[in-house]
Amino acid sequence: MRTRISWSAWVILGLVFALGLYLRYASVFETVVIKPLRADAANYFMYAYNLRLKHTYSAEIKNLDEFGSPASPDAIRPPGYPLFLACFVNGPPNKEMIDRISIFQAVMSAFTIIAAFLFFKSFLPVPWNLPASLLVALSPHLIAANSYVLTETLFCFLLVVFGLLIILFWKKPSSCLGIIVGIVIGLASLVRVSLQYFWVIVAFLFIFHFGWRKGSRFSVLILLGFAISFSPWIVRNLITLKKPTDNRLMINFLHHGMYPNFTFDKVEESYGFPYRYDPRSEEISKDLASVLKEITRRFHQETAKNIKWFLLEKPAAFWSWNIVQGLGDAFIYPVSQSPYFSNKHFQWTHMLMFTLHWPLVVLCMFGCFLVWLPLSIIGLPKEAIFVGRFASLLLIYFTLMHIVGAPFPRYSVPLRPFLYGIALLTPYLIVSAVRKYREKPASLPQSSADIQSSSNCGERTG
Repeated sequence: MRTRISWSAWVILGLVFALGLYLRYASVFETVVIKPLRADAANYFMYAYNLRLKHTYSAEIKNLDEFGSPASPDAIRPPGYPLFLACFVNGPPNKEMIDRISIFQAVMSAFTIIAAFLFFKSFLPVPWNLPASLLVALSPHLIAANSYVLTETLFCFLLVVFGLLIILFWKKPSSCLGIIVGIVIGLASLVRVSLQYFWVIVAFLFIFHFGWRKGSRFSVLILLGFAISFSPWIVRNLITLKKPTDNRLMINFLHHGMYPNFTFDKVEESYGFPYRYDPRSEEISKDLASVLKEITRRFHQETAKNIKWFLLEKPAAFWSWNIVQGLGDAFIYPVSQSPYFSNKHFQWTHMLMFTLHWPLVVLCMFGCFLVWLPLSIIGLPKEAIFVGRFASLLLIYFTLMHIVGAPFPRYSVPLRPFLYGIALLTPYLIVSAVRKYREKPASLPQSSADIQSSSNCGERTG
């Protein structure tokens, strides 16, 4: 959507950016995470540590002061985020090191607001774009994520950059840009492997909009770019481990997502970690075939319950507000101190975002389907339709992916900018459709009068 942005709009965007930067910096400096290097964070740190100091990609934990001791290579987690952390890790963990990581993530998250504004610009006019950008700036989940040594901030930034590159490619397709789009998909997939199949969806989108001949050529370019950035990981695994990947994450993804309401056998204490209470967990997660067999058995045994869980409750859980595994609310790991506990300004923004959360999710759900209607009839440009459909496919893709596996709300956090953009696109489309409908009756009498006038003129000249 090519609309000129006035200086006043840029000023407002600057204020939104400043507000988002302030919230992120204040959150990073005032949040105290209890044992920040735990679970996933500990894994990511050890990969970065062993990579930087032992030149081995491994999560193995030994004496951190013995830099010369060897580490056994593995491929359980993808290397995207550990490579990012390796820029900061130069020895055993300490507060200063973790602070540097958090501050950098806060800056990255703040610039995600600007990137989101530029992305929204393609399908939302400024009066709708600025509120969507403000939602990105105020999101407690995006703000709190910066305090953790976890993938959320980096992955969110890469997804929005990916969206901007898609817009550039639509405006001016080229071989070089197509390869770059594929490279960014590959890099983002190395942060979270759940994105690795999305290039196929992008290929179908290109074929749908550009036609078979151009679309298939563009798809090959994206595949080539994806292979350039993602295949070195596969090659490394084949050379080092004699296998393309380690499927333990996939097994856990399926295993942890098969328990209705994240609970084992209605035991309240098991909420969020049902697999820890299941006596058959080791047997179920032995390999991919075992976990698939167990899911099939559960569907046969309690069909209605599991259909409800997979088709209705999982999508709702994935997009819910409260982080299931952790402190809850917007916090992943427990914190002893946060501005959301004491600062009134933070509390007001939290209350606003909490109140708007489910209405925005519902609006986004409708928007994901509305963008596939023939929207050119209400005057929406082709670029806006294309980018809106791209965003909808990204949201639907991740929702379906987590319907299959574990629908922990934490994994929806990097998608919040796209959620807010499509959510505000929905009322904009409705308003545009109503305005277009109201303009039609007004034009009919004029057209009739013109016809009558022409007719009378014809009679007089006849």
